[in-house]
Amino acid sequence: MKRILIIIVIAAAALFGLIYADSKTDNGIIEELTILLTPDPMENNTYDDGECTFYVFDKVKADGMMIERSWGDAETWAARAKSDGYTVNNNPEKGALMQTDRGEIGHVAYIESVNDDGSFKITEMNLSEPYEVTERTIDSENINDYQFIHPKVNKHADTQ
Repeated sequence: MKRILIIIVIAAAALFGLIYADSKTDNGIIEELTILLTPDPMENNTYDDGECTFYVFDKVKADGMMIERSWGDAETWAARAKSDGYTVNNNPEKGALMQTDRGEIGHVAYIESVNDDGSFKITEMNLSEPYEVTERTIDSENINDYQFIHPKVNKHADTQ
């Protein structure tokens, strides 16, 4: 009987200790432990080097944001992003990704800025040549030609 009582007291103390520690952290101790114990989804860029998808993955990573590593060719990115719970819409924002399924395998680009007139500046790789990074401005009247994928916050970015 004493052993059972001791085990209950120890378990209760451990539980209350976890609850107290959880209240003293910004995100909660469970979330903090989850972040520490799970791999960073942006650690490895699995897209083909020199392609538009490779370029935007690295741009998103540099922002401390995240996208998935399994979206394949650019033509499928909007549909796959949407099915993975990302916001996909017709609203260009700085840090979002411009996507089109036009062309042989589609194309994605990174939105550097949005201007007051609704136009937006993008940078992209492999528009005409592999590894070539170019920039251009897309006029606001062409917004409906594209979909915009909004990356999620990468909780691992602050811990690196």
